[in-house]
Amino acid sequence: MIDTHCHLDLLKKEDLEETLQDKGLEYLITVGYDKKTIKNAIRLSEENPHVFCAIGFHPHEADKVKEEDLLWLKETAQKYPKVKALGEMGLDFYKDYSDRKKQEEVFRKQIAIAKELGLPIVVHSREAERETVSILREEKAYEVSGVMHCFTGSYEFMKACLDLGFYISYSGIITYPNAQNLREVVKRTPTYRLLIETDAPFLAPQPVRGKPNKPSYIRYTAEAMSQLIPNSSFEDIERMTSENAKLLFNLSTNGHKETITYVINNKLYINLTNKCNLHCEFCQRERERNFMVKGYWVWVSRDPSVEEVIREIGDPTKYEEIVFCGYGEPTLRFSALKEIAKWVKEKGGKVRVDTNGLMFTFLPKEKLRELKGLVDVWSVSLNAQDKETYNKVCRPAQGDAFEKVVEFIKEAVKEGFEVVATAVDYEGVDMKKTEELASSLGARFRGRIYESVG
Repeated sequence: MIDTHCHLDLLKKEDLEETLQDKGLEYLITVGYDKKTIKNAIRLSEENPHVFCAIGFHPHEADKVKEEDLLWLKETAQKYPKVKALGEMGLDFYKDYSDRKKQEEVFRKQIAIAKELGLPIVVHSREAERETVSILREEKAYEVSGVMHCFTGSYEFMKACLDLGFYISYSGIITYPNAQNLREVVKRTPTYRLLIETDAPFLAPQPVRGKPNKPSYIRYTAEAMSQLIPNSSFEDIERMTSENAKLLFNLSTNGHKETITYVINNKLYINLTNKCNLHCEFCQRERERNFMVKGYWVWVSRDPSVEEVIREIGDPTKYEEIVFCGYGEPTLRFSALKEIAKWVKEKGGKVRVDTNGLMFTFLPKEKLRELKGLVDVWSVSLNAQDKETYNKVCRPAQGDAFEKVVEFIKEAVKEGFEVVATAVDYEGVDMKKTEELASSLGARFRGRIYESVG
């Protein structure tokens, strides 16, 4: 686990010693927010191989910050390679410890330094959503990206920050009983932009609330997050947030390592091909050409062979199910799908195929029968309540694509397969009517959150 925001120099001596010896904490980002704590953060990062730091001037300090302080900040960041970001910086219009105009001025000047040095920024924003977004846009902060630290804002604010290329970091606040609105925002945060932090010694999670916070308590927040992010275990949260942190802060990382099979929530997913015969507006590959799914780079430069896939699966009974699901359409490799599924079933595994349902546009429907006894569940992307909406949202090449999906669901149900029709709650999709359509076709229905991938 990586705690992306803590104040190690403010921990009690025994808590600091425990933290530095905790093998479950791969990296720590300790944060300096004024000249004294910046020096402490650098010292701790220099003394401990797995500690890095972010340095900057907190909005509460803005009234005290002079030009020479900003010059010192820049020189300090240049001098020490373990400085991985500038901040925390930003706006705090809740406590107003510094003049608002001065806060904005110091914020803008620190963004300029970050751009000059090529470092991401750590942003503090409280009761200043509109002003924060305006400054990030005007100063072109998207050129360096960064993280919205200890996020407690609205969905609209989160979305605006995502559009600027920022990561969203959540703290123990998501465990508090009165944080239901924030938990709803967590659910809709794309996993490839998700980070986790403690802000220790502040904001201890609910199970230890009232005690000084410490980085080991990040596990409470990760556990809560695993209950909020669809189809995610504690291990998934640990992996995805760690990989995201490594990418943002330029730490050691697997980066864009190609993935043939990957495990999420004790299900083994098979990335059989990247080819797809749809161009759905909501698809992450279409929106951003970003193929990071819960800590895995789900992309391959070539289609893997049957032998490669089988070798990577190993023992299929170790997993709840084997799922053919990547950024491509698995039925486009029908023969390989059939051969691998046959092997999995012979070894005692369970098979699910996530499909866009367009198999009958390139294969006769009789081919479906060849997969009887080999595929346990078809998860079919119905994605719309009618043809007009489907064509707009999924952008098929074939004019009769929607009819083909409906035909596939009907035929799969008729052949005795378990069929789950799915839809993404994307703009224009009537989820209730789509569910009614799925039910009329004899399929179960599962709604998916637009921002949630994997």
